[in-house]
Amino acid sequence: MEMQVVNEHEVEEVKTGRGYTKFLVQHEKGKGPNIMVRIWGPETDIPVHSHDYDEMFFVLRGEVEMGDKTYAEGSCIYIPKGVPYGPTRAPKGVHLLRYVEGSHD
Repeated sequence: MEMQVVNEHEVEEVKTGRGYTKFLVQHEKGKGPNIMVRIWGPETDIPVHSHDYDEMFFVLRGEVEMGDKTYAEGSCIYIPKGVPYGPTRAPKGVHLLRYVEGSHD
């Protein structure tokens, strides 16, 4: 695999189930990581859930609430596969860098 370089400001922002997403790196399931910027606003309200893959969020701008904790800009949140988390909210809005290995969402 060769090096990939993407500038977030040159990537289209698309409406996704919960807010907007800028897909920076995409691979088919099991073929490599998916890296994206997730943009959530005050309407974001994701119930407690888990995934069958490891997941990492890095708070670029704003803050995100997961459960009873609030994570500010600069926070790195690592969630191992199968670990439930949430509810997830972004009352003031948030931009998150999200990294997942081989997921479809």
